[in-house]
Amino acid sequence: IRRLRTADGAELPVLRLDPLEIGSIFPSHGEDRLTLGPDEIPEGLRQALVAVEDRTFYSHHGIDLSAIARAAWVNLRAGEIRQGGSTLTQQLVKNYFLDSRRTLGRKLREAVMAIWLDALYEKEEILTAYVNEIYLAQDGPRAIHGFALAARHYFDTPLEDLGLHQQALLVGMIRGPSLYNPRRNPERATERRNLVLSVMAEEGVINGEQAAVARAMPLD
Repeated sequence: IRRLRTADGAELPVLRLDPLEIGSIFPSHGEDRLTLGPDEIPEGLRQALVAVEDRTFYSHHGIDLSAIARAAWVNLRAGEIRQGGSTLTQQLVKNYFLDSRRTLGRKLREAVMAIWLDALYEKEEILTAYVNEIYLAQDGPRAIHGFALAARHYFDTPLEDLGLHQQALLVGMIRGPSLYNPRRNPERATERRNLVLSVMAEEGVINGEQAAVARAMPLD
């Protein structure tokens, strides 16, 4: 290439060509990820996960007995399973080692393995693994795992560049990536995102003004 010109013939001093993706980390498993180190996780996302999914994450030992009791009471009154009472550590165990069946035997194995995991690893190591492992979308035959790849999948944006309303949407999708898919169920996804923002405000992660501004934003 000797020179670059624009459509009207002017000199073009710089042209950026983004590289094409030629491979993935886990293609043979039907899964894909962009792995992050502990220092690459946005602090806002870290705080949102703890506030929404596991408020006692830094103090429990893998399981939260009060959350389990609360979920059992809700399920007993409803006559069906509506809450799981799972900690971030239990969710990690389920996603990485177990299946999604809601049986007593699987829940017991999940609890024992979560206690074992908490004893072996630091909290930040568990949280980092969770951020990289959690299932958040299905792209044809490819399962999208982790927040970094989910940010690219939904917003075509690096995770660190997401706005508060976008991070809240991804956190809200943990409970049901298909149920709260913003492309197929925008109203349900918006409602769930706004609930996450409200919880973050109640827990002091963000203030009321930030929550109000984020709730007024489109899904993007």
